[in-house]
Amino acid sequence: MKTQIHKGILFMIFMILAVTKVTAQDTFVLFEQASHVYTVTKTDGNIYSWSVFASTDLNNEITDIDIVEFVSGKDSNQTEIKWKQAGEYVLVIEEVGLCQNLKAHRVSVINSPTIAFEQLTSEDCPDEDSSFATALVARFDTDNDLSETNYPLTVSYRIAGETTDRTAIVNFAEKLLHIEGIIEDINNETINRITIVSAKNKYGGKLNVVAGQDIHTRTIFKKPVITAIELN
Repeated sequence: MKTQIHKGILFMIFMILAVTKVTAQDTFVLFEQASHVYTVTKTDGNIYSWSVFASTDLNNEITDIDIVEFVSGKDSNQTEIKWKQAGEYVLVIEEVGLCQNLKAHRVSVINSPTIAFEQLTSEDCPDEDSSFATALVARFDTDNDLSETNYPLTVSYRIAGETTDRTAIVNFAEKLLHIEGIIEDINNETINRITIVSAKNKYGGKLNVVAGQDIHTRTIFKKPVITAIELN
């Protein structure tokens, strides 16, 4: 529990945050159930203390581990926190040495990030390369794409007819799912169906797969048969 002086400082911090226009760039936007490590520069001999408050209640530190859990380092310059429940929070670090200082940052924990195929179909002619890449769309919500800080993504997918999932890494620059081992037959048209099974950001936060946009169909046409050339 903070002292009355600390509460006053926290209240001022909250007021500053409240009147500041909030965007995805000035807020830590995190996924529910993800763990993150936070660090401040260490000064030898100083004492550190981390705490989390609901943005609507800066008088009472959150101690319920079903909401926010300090995995380690609550009293050091580096802490790991698991955010277990969606909501709006304020993360506070207090440093005490010859002087005292408090800093705070707004944290938005969401449970609605999504991932889907950008295009549901593609086609090609058979060749010696049994791989291809198709774009993915990952979003915080309907209006905001997932920021670069969440990449690379780890995506599990399955090709129809196989019994085990495959894993691919998707980076921010390309946002492409590279798929290996599709079936190609020069004598027959083949259809490969690729399904997104699951996806996580680099912190382990889960992305929800969008129903109806989770299957990409890749059609490989057969090569036409050319008969012998005859000279008449």
